[in-house]
Amino acid sequence: MSGDMRHWGLLVCALALSCGDDDREEGGLNPTASASITLSGGSADGSGGEDEGSGEESGFSDTTNPTGASAGDEGGGPIACETLVDEAELGPRTQDIIFAVDTSGSMIQEAGFVQQQMNSFSIQIEAANVDARIVLLAEYPFLISPGICIDPPLGSGGCPDQDSNPPKFLHVPDSDIASSNALSRLIELYPGYGPLLRPDSLTHVVVVSDDNSAMPAADFTSQFGDLAEQLDNFVFHAIVSTLDPDGPACGSCCALGASQGTVYQELVAQTGGVEGNLCDQEFQPVFAAVAQQVIGGAALACSYTIPEPEQGQTFDRDAVNVEFEDSDGNPFPVGRVDSEAECAGVSHGWYYDNPDDPNRIIVCPQTCDTIRGFEAGKVAIKFGCETIPAG
Repeated sequence: MSGDMRHWGLLVCALALSCGDDDREEGGLNPTASASITLSGGSADGSGGEDEGSGEESGFSDTTNPTGASAGDEGGGPIACETLVDEAELGPRTQDIIFAVDTSGSMIQEAGFVQQQMNSFSIQIEAANVDARIVLLAEYPFLISPGICIDPPLGSGGCPDQDSNPPKFLHVPDSDIASSNALSRLIELYPGYGPLLRPDSLTHVVVVSDDNSAMPAADFTSQFGDLAEQLDNFVFHAIVSTLDPDGPACGSCCALGASQGTVYQELVAQTGGVEGNLCDQEFQPVFAAVAQQVIGGAALACSYTIPEPEQGQTFDRDAVNVEFEDSDGNPFPVGRVDSEAECAGVSHGWYYDNPDDPNRIIVCPQTCDTIRGFEAGKVAIKFGCETIPAG
């Protein structure tokens, strides 16, 4: 990745306004058009209410309509709209990687694979001059428990029961992961590893398990994001059973899996991460693929939390649009599909994590690949115009 500065923006307009037809361009979306969130109870004069100001504490800068036109004005003038722009310098970024490894009795061999690959993983990242910190949630070896302890250079040399080497590597004590609780343990154990994470870092989560999660994907995404602002958008990777061990399509290899890791697969798909099949018992290619994502430092996120409306306001799920543009301001159209399954039938698209009660906007896998390929670009999530369906 070049050292050029790369910028992205999340635009949220929080006034009770409407969008006219002149905000759309034929064949795509107009990236410069004003937009607004369809709410009730907002200010109609563009003042922005009590949130107006420099925005230094929140990290936002706010811009009001320079013409002073109000929402009720006619004649095709610009829409009065407070635009909140969140900008970040993107390029080589600091990276924090959290491994949560199932060390239950059925994972003896797999825990050994993880232990073998951790040093080559970290060496590959360091060779690319990426500033990375690695957290390991896993039990230390104990009697018949497989456990994990990492030798130097990543670890400190204190195995079998002490290997933390801060700040680049932290093995959280008493962080055992059972068959189906990796996601809940990631949340429970946060006080032990949270201080190591950095606010400006991109966070990667890697789960290795032969079972499925008892916690639904949506619950994890919500609770994990509540722990810290930088965890609101993360990249999830998993080495799990990718097929039902009891299904006819699985074959003999799936005897290694207790259950298909459907929850983990869902999180991988939502965040554009790497998925590895536990049945293959080939961990090196998966770790190498994750390392490449870390080295690349994904330029733009592939899912976005929907901001909470102000008190007395309501969110209209059918008045949201997603826009992407490159550094020259050239947009490409991205419409909504009803579910991830419908992504395959469109060129580009996005969908809600839960259509009935949406909390996140997720772009389709092919769209995720496209925006992460930008040398420079911007993402804008705009509220207030009728949602455009994917074509």
